[in-house]
Amino acid sequence: MIEVMAALVLASSLEPQPRVRVEVPEIEIPEIDIEIPELPALLAEADEDHGDKDADNDDEEEHDEKGVHVYKMKPQHFHFPRIHVGGDEDSFDEGEATAKVKGRGSATLPVKGAVTFQLQAQGGDVEVATAPGSQVRVSLEKDADEEVSLYASGDRVRASIRGRRMFRHGKMRVELPVGSRLELTEMSGDVTAQHLAEARVRSMSGDVKLVGVDKADVTTISGDVRIDDARGQVRLHTVSGHAVIASAGGAPQVEFRSTSGDMDWSGACGKDCHLSAETMSGEVRLALDPKSSFELSYTSHSGELRDGINLTVKRSPKSRRGFSSGSLDGTFGKGEGVIEADAFSGNLILKKK
Repeated sequence: MIEVMAALVLASSLEPQPRVRVEVPEIEIPEIDIEIPELPALLAEADEDHGDKDADNDDEEEHDEKGVHVYKMKPQHFHFPRIHVGGDEDSFDEGEATAKVKGRGSATLPVKGAVTFQLQAQGGDVEVATAPGSQVRVSLEKDADEEVSLYASGDRVRASIRGRRMFRHGKMRVELPVGSRLELTEMSGDVTAQHLAEARVRSMSGDVKLVGVDKADVTTISGDVRIDDARGQVRLHTVSGHAVIASAGGAPQVEFRSTSGDMDWSGACGKDCHLSAETMSGEVRLALDPKSSFELSYTSHSGELRDGINLTVKRSPKSRRGFSSGSLDGTFGKGEGVIEADAFSGNLILKKK
């Protein structure tokens, strides 16, 4: 029986096989929520083990390390941040378009002014910039024969390649009128955008780089994010990606959440400044302009605050946000701005810019 089966397999392998064309399916970025539920219950047993020996000693451990004052938090309860990744752009159907153009390798659509440009990308790299004039131009770097279409509905413009909403491969360059906004969902390609009024990017594994954007809203799973010359509000959520943010001005508004990703932020934090960082195991590193002035609160289950700027530190209440916590408060300068950092096991590092 075995010999017969072997002969049949051999015979079939010698026959010419027909060529099969495999069509790559459309892939949508899923909506993902990551949160550790019931954390207080999970940590209750660990806290009981520390309860008796810590009852008479509520202060955090402190020591100096080469000019850096280190505050070690005690194991306590901690609220894990929630990360949401999903394509939630306000899209429209091409049938609703009030204007449209098509071209080979590129397309240019006249508009009345600033627009909201929408794009879904699977693996291609996308570069977006503003340019003088009142037009939207999309061009493909290598695929000159590909059909490019642009559809407009009100102040929204969408691009499609070969009749598909998903840009799959290669490199695309987009030029928008000054003051325009970007809404982009990307799977694995890289995104670069500069000098926009607003950029909202959802990415799985691609890297994101923004320069001179007035408002940034970025969510990634594993892609790294770099935001230079951030001029306004920054909202950056990541699972494991590394974030680098350089803020302009003395009143930045930054919200950072991560599971294991680190954040490096640099800038001045003064009046009306608000920096908020929540992470499980990621490290938060802040390079602060000496002219900064802020109040700082740090809460952690087992992380460290490494103070290289000489904060004026005071103890915090034992209860914050409904949980007991290892925490401390500090002030730098006149205390005009606010910095809040919550970490499970990640450290908060402060240094001079």
